[in-house]
Amino acid sequence: MSHDLLALLPQWGPWLLAVSAFLSCMMVPVPTSALLLTAGALSGTGHLHLPWLILAAVAGASLGDLTAFSVARRLGPWLNRAGTKRAVLMARAHDFIRKRGLMAVFLSRWLITPLGPAINYVSGAAGMALPRFALASVSGEVLWAVIHLTLGHLVARNFRHDEAAAMKALAVGLVLAAILYAARKFWRGRRGDTI
Repeated sequence: MSHDLLALLPQWGPWLLAVSAFLSCMMVPVPTSALLLTAGALSGTGHLHLPWLILAAVAGASLGDLTAFSVARRLGPWLNRAGTKRAVLMARAHDFIRKRGLMAVFLSRWLITPLGPAINYVSGAAGMALPRFALASVSGEVLWAVIHLTLGHLVARNFRHDEAAAMKALAVGLVLAAILYAARKFWRGRRGDTI
């Protein structure tokens, strides 16, 4: 699936990022980090426009965060049903919010991203004030988009005048995504996390 999505990036870049970011914030498993890194690489080679990519990713993610938050206001008891992997994520998100408050929302956007979607739902179910949630969420999403897209952009900009720049940009995005995935797996393994 991720190869098919990556192939669509040169033509549908900003739209694909917005939809992917929205879905991932709703707990739909989409390779959004890989898409961001690759789109950033394509912007580095001149195939996509970086500011539009940042705007699309932030808009999609912020809309996804706010939608999940609003849904959780209505479905709070169902989300916390025990015995599912979702319940484990929700319990970890509850603990994180209890300890860190709004900082938990901000950090889960860009630093501890696996907890991000669960934090959206937990924040809504816990009755967090919408303006405070939105401020922390959008701020974190801006940082998340800028980090991922700029990293891809900076690594691939050396290929700008190369004949196979688009293919090299896609390869750079995949390599960066693989490194990010391996680093997260390593970090979770050291901490003993299962998520």
